[in-house]
Amino acid sequence: MAEVSRDDAVKRNPQHSAETPDLKNPAGEPPLTPAELAEPSQASSPALNRSAEVVGKGVGTAVAGVRRLPQQFDKLRSRIHLVPRREAAATVSEIYDSAMEAAADWRDAAEETAAELKARAETYTREATERSNQTMEHLRRQAGMGIDALRRGTRAWLETARQWEAQEPLKFVAGCAMIAFAAGAVLRIWRSSHE
Repeated sequence: MAEVSRDDAVKRNPQHSAETPDLKNPAGEPPLTPAELAEPSQASSPALNRSAEVVGKGVGTAVAGVRRLPQQFDKLRSRIHLVPRREAAATVSEIYDSAMEAAADWRDAAEETAAELKARAETYTREATERSNQTMEHLRRQAGMGIDALRRGTRAWLETARQWEAQEPLKFVAGCAMIAFAAGAVLRIWRSSHE
């Protein structure tokens, strides 16, 4: 069958312009069948066909979604549970009571933890004080023993020096001079290295 194009319809019906085509087919020609409408025309392009397929799929998906809406509403209704107001009030008070109990438990736990930490800190402070006291006492004893040993050594050295002074005065004076010279040399070297 011959294809009917827009130009042919305008030629057959000169009353209508190209901008407003007549859809009623006033020339008396039989209307086009769906098979004729489905036949591709020479003017169709692959891009137009793809666009038509995309539109058709979109419309089909939308129609299928609309058809499934009642089932989805039924599923939602089965999931919704209405709570009477009295039960809701009881539930709110129960939630409030349980929250207050949980807060009280947390407060008690925090107080116990704080008490434990305070006891540990006091124990640690006491032990540290005892250790420092013991260390100080030990250092005092060692310093006292060192001072006593130094006093004894100094006394012994002074006794020896007095004996040498009485027995050999020249050797004593020579020894003192050598010690003074050595001390002076050491002090001079130390002073020049620190300037």
